This record gives sequence, structure tokens and C-alpha cells, in this order.
Amino acid sequence: MEPRPAIFKSGIHEVSLVTLVCLAQFLTQSGITMSLSTMNKVLDSFASFSGDSQIDDSKKVWFMGSFALTVGTFILLSGKLGDLFGLKLVFCIGWFWVAIWSLITGLSIYSHSIIFFIISRAFQGIGFALLLPCGMGILGSVYQNGDRKNFAFGSLGASGPTGATIGAIMAAIIGQKAWWPWAFWVLAIVSFALGVLSIFAIPANLNAKSHTAKEAWEQLDVCGSIVGIVGLILFNFVWNQGSVVGWSEPYIITLLVVSVLLIVLFFYLQLNVAKHPLLPKSIFTIRIGLVLACVGLGWGSFGIWQYYYWNIILNLRHYTPIEGSLTYIPIFVFGIIASLVVSVIIARTKPSYIICFATTCFMVGCIMLSVTPIHQSYFQITMGQMFILCWGMDMSFPAASILLSDYLPDSNQGMAGSLVATVVNYSVSLFLGMATTVEVETLKHASVLESYHAAIYLGIGVAGLGVLFSAVFIVLQLNDGSGTFSPSYDEKENEWESS
Repeated sequence: MEPRPAIFKSGIHEVSLVTLVCLAQFLTQSGITMSLSTMNKVLDSFASFSGDSQIDDSKKVWFMGSFALTVGTFILLSGKLGDLFGLKLVFCIGWFWVAIWSLITGLSIYSHSIIFFIISRAFQGIGFALLLPCGMGILGSVYQNGDRKNFAFGSLGASGPTGATIGAIMAAIIGQKAWWPWAFWVLAIVSFALGVLSIFAIPANLNAKSHTAKEAWEQLDVCGSIVGIVGLILFNFVWNQGSVVGWSEPYIITLLVVSVLLIVLFFYLQLNVAKHPLLPKSIFTIRIGLVLACVGLGWGSFGIWQYYYWNIILNLRHYTPIEGSLTYIPIFVFGIIASLVVSVIIARTKPSYIICFATTCFMVGCIMLSVTPIHQSYFQITMGQMFILCWGMDMSFPAASILLSDYLPDSNQGMAGSLVATVVNYSVSLFLGMATTVEVETLKHASVLESYHAAIYLGIGVAGLGVLFSAVFIVLQLNDGSGTFSPSYDEKENEWESS
């Protein structure tokens, strides 16, 4: 392994910085599962305050969907903010933003409004959108290509399954034994402490800029940012809200058309108009597109699996929140192993093989859930899903992160982090909205279990499309004879110009 980068004062300093970045990924995944293990508790508490015997059950999709939506959407902007104003500054702001809105999310119980809770969850996600790409950009700036960088990104990937497991267990214990708002208040306290630590642990001279704040603002591409973010939010909102209010509502179809037009306009602005585009032209290559497509489709299917897995074990198997969260322990164990394995093999095999294997795992996991009997023991097919899916999650994320970090120049390391995190989180929310639409329509003429299965079938198809794209990626690498995805910067520049 290469020597420690000179920017670190000691081994403790290096471990502290990597740990802070890993905790950003850890708590992002915690933020998703803590709303899944307690979703029935949250729904029942707001129902009791409103005086209704039961609030529309379909609103539960927004507990997870609103959080993933803003994480995925605002990452598009936050990576550029980190590149322009400094990765450390935006990273620290992200921690304090999470602390404030985690506090408000817990306090939303006093508003007696489930809509306010969902909105608070969305604002909470913006904080993590600031953290993820800047954290990944920090690692990309600190480490040169090599085993040390691969290990750091492998540790980042391992933070995902550990965060998902610990977040689910922590929230379940608090929600079942105490009161669910305390789960968000604990997150607020931890985030504030991590924000303070980041001020001292992260070097101040990372991606230092010589331009003024005014010059940086001019390069921010405000118009493109607004068009892109609004378009993505509306498109995602339509698919999630359509399953709640029904697709016969005129405003749903209207917003769908508007969102598509805005997204098309966004890409037109980025490619033809913007002087300083939010998405640099260097990312519009076939290889990067295939990597992002595979990761997005794989994680989109995983979002479907995760939501309906929790619905099945809580509503049909009648597990308690704590019992349900304990079923995630295999993901915790095998997920760490998978992430560290990919950090070793990424330099010894074609990345296309890793991506193909990961998308196949996502597809197999969804297939297994679709055929799992309700009353079967957990230690049969259910536990097997955990073993399979952890390889999909924890090989795809670090592999894609390393690929894009290696492939983009130092000036776009924040953008490298934002691309992967954007695709992962936005896909989770988007495809979940599509799946709930399938569920609601199927439920009109079928049982609850059959409606869940119909949604999971969509997840199988989404992951299968990811496998297809990964096969195309393999063919491309075989044709050009490249064993790696990390050409020199001069080679990259020539490829971008020829593209």
C-alpha cells in the first residue's frame, strides 16, 4: 500500500477524516431504514392525533420517498457547490443542516400533520445531499489512484449496510420501547457533534480556489440548476403522488408533461447554452453513461425490494419493529465483507464484471422475495436474500465511485461523488413511486400479497434491464481491449473530444 498522503498529520488524523466521510454514508442509509422500521408507529401516532381511525396507508411511501428524493435531486447541485466553494465548507454545512431538520422532523409530531412530517423528511434529505458528494470528493482529492484510495472507498461502501442495519435497529428500539421522535432527535445530536469534529479534522486547503465568491457564483449555472432540480423533483413527485391520489387527477398528468419538458430543457442547456454547465461535457461518454445506468437500475430495484420487504414482514408476517430490524443483521456482516472485497479486486479485474455481478444480485434478490412464502421460516429464502443483495449494494456503489473518481479530473471530484450518489438515491425514490402505482392498481382486483408481488415484479424487470446494460458494458471493454477503466487524463481528454 502507498505511503500516507502528506496532508495528514498522523494516522489518527487519516482515520478520523475517512471515518467522518463514512459516517455521512452510514447516516444516509440510516435515514432511510429508520423510517421503514417505524413506519406503522409513525402512521398510527398521526392517526390518533387527527382523530381518524386510520390515515391513508399509501402515504407511507413518502416516509422513505421524500427523503430519497431530495438526497438524489439536490446532490446534483451540491457536488458543484463543493467544487466551487470548497468541499470542507459544504461538508460542514451539511452536518448542521441535518442536525436542524432532524430536530424539526421529531418535533413534527406536535404539528399533528403527517404532511409536515413528510416535508421535514424532505428537508432532512437536503443535508445529506450536501454531505455525500463532498465527502466522496474529499476522498478523491486526498488520495491518488491506488490501493489506499480503493480501501478508503471500500470502507465508504461498507458504511451503507452497517448504517441501514444500525439505523433500523436503533429506530425500532426507540419507536417500540419509547417514542419514535427520539430517533430523529438522537440523529440531530450526533450530526451536530460530527459537524463540529469536521471543522477540525478536515484540512482547510482541499480543492482551494483562487476565484472570489462572486466569480464562483457566476460559474454555478443558476438557471440550469433551477431547471434541472425542479424538473427532477416534479417527475419524481408525479410517480409517488400518482399512487396516492390516483392518475385520473388532472394535475398529475399536467405535472408529468411539465417535468419531462424541463428535464429535456435542462440537458439542452447543459450541452448547448451554459458557459459553466452543472454537468460538464466530459461526463457525456458511453462508458460513464452505462455505469450510471447500471447503478441506477440496480439500486432502483433495491429500493422496491426494501420497501416491500418491510411491508411484508410488518403487515403480513406481523413482526414487531425490533424483530424486523434484526433481520437486517446478515446485510451488516456480509455487506462489510463485500465492500472490502471490491476494494481489492477493483484493480485486478474489469470493472464491467463487477457491475454486471452486482446488478445480477439485485435481480436475484427481487426474484427471491417474489417467491418467498409468507409463513416460511426467516432462515430459509428470506435470509438468503440478505446474503445475495448485500453483494449488489456493496459492490456497485464503491466500484462506481472509484471508476468515476478515477475517470474525472481533480477539479470535478465533487461532481464525481455527486453523480453516483444522485443516481443511487434518485433511482430509489423514482422506481419506488412506479412500484407503488403498480401496487395500487393491482390491489383494485387482487389481494394485498398479490399487489405486493406485482410491484416486486417491476423491480425484477428494472434490475434485469440493468443486467442487460452491464452486458453491453462488458462487450465495449472486450472490444477495446482495456483491462481497466482508468486511462490517463490525456487519454480521457482525447476521448471526450472525439465523443
